[in-house]
Amino acid sequence: MRKTPIRVLFLLSTILFAFLAGCGEEPKKPSTQDEKTDIKASSTTATTDASSPYSNQVLKLGRIPFTNSSGMVQKHNKLLEYLTEKLGVKQVRLQTAPDYSGILNLLVKGEIDIAWLASNISVEARNNPEVQLLVKPIRFETDSYRGIIIARQDSGIRSLKDLKEKKFAWVEKESASGYIFPKALLLEADIDPEKDFAEATFLGKHDAVVLNVLLGKYDAGACYDDARNTLRDKSKIDELTILATTQDISNEPIVCRKSLPPDLIEKIKQAFLDLSNKTPEGKEVLKDLTDVQGFVPANFNDYDYIEKVQNLLENYNNRK
Repeated sequence: MRKTPIRVLFLLSTILFAFLAGCGEEPKKPSTQDEKTDIKASSTTATTDASSPYSNQVLKLGRIPFTNSSGMVQKHNKLLEYLTEKLGVKQVRLQTAPDYSGILNLLVKGEIDIAWLASNISVEARNNPEVQLLVKPIRFETDSYRGIIIARQDSGIRSLKDLKEKKFAWVEKESASGYIFPKALLLEADIDPEKDFAEATFLGKHDAVVLNVLLGKYDAGACYDDARNTLRDKSKIDELTILATTQDISNEPIVCRKSLPPDLIEKIKQAFLDLSNKTPEGKEVLKDLTDVQGFVPANFNDYDYIEKVQNLLENYNNRK
């Protein structure tokens, strides 16, 4: 039977941040839509400077829907108004697509102008000559996150090699920190996660993995690095040990079409960089944007580790 290329799995995965994307509970994959949806901002729009060279231009920002259409408008309306005013355009609209591959394709075809992607599609985006990296969000005071593999302190498990013939808990196959990157850690330790466990189960949530490992229902599990803090009794954290930690997984990139005027590209980038929850305006704009505290520049090499993991998992799939 033909194996599904791991790059396809990466393109279908979603983070939100976030959990993400290291961002607390990673967002669930939205229900599939048959077509892209163009969502305009609400009737309250920002005032555009008529002297701006882009005062008649409408820009479209693409995102994956993490709630219903009306909810998406409500959560992004302040951002859309802010960008409209800062960029001096007629309007910035929100447009959605059923997956991140679809969002990237819309950008490349010129049907949208800005795209808020996922970390797992960042390699394809950065290598596309039609795409310009702009910024990535800051959450919980950092622009990256990590995945970890945990076990109970009293389990006798001290390394990944001790996990053979053990019961293992994952989050879900689309989870970066709860499956994809920890799986790469196991492969690097010569553990085949599809053959070497006595049992492997997907529990759906990071906190479920932590709790079930703590209760001894599973010998070990994978989750994001702060998931242990979801335990109500914080003293129980000391009963868990970290067997391995991924490298930093860079938060998801926001990109734009490289065919946009260079000065407009710079204005878009600066508009995001100027946003911070430490200012009254920034706090108001960011309050509904999945724990975003601000933005920092996104660079090409930020996503080297993601490409390394993609290649490792693709090679593994090809060998099976």
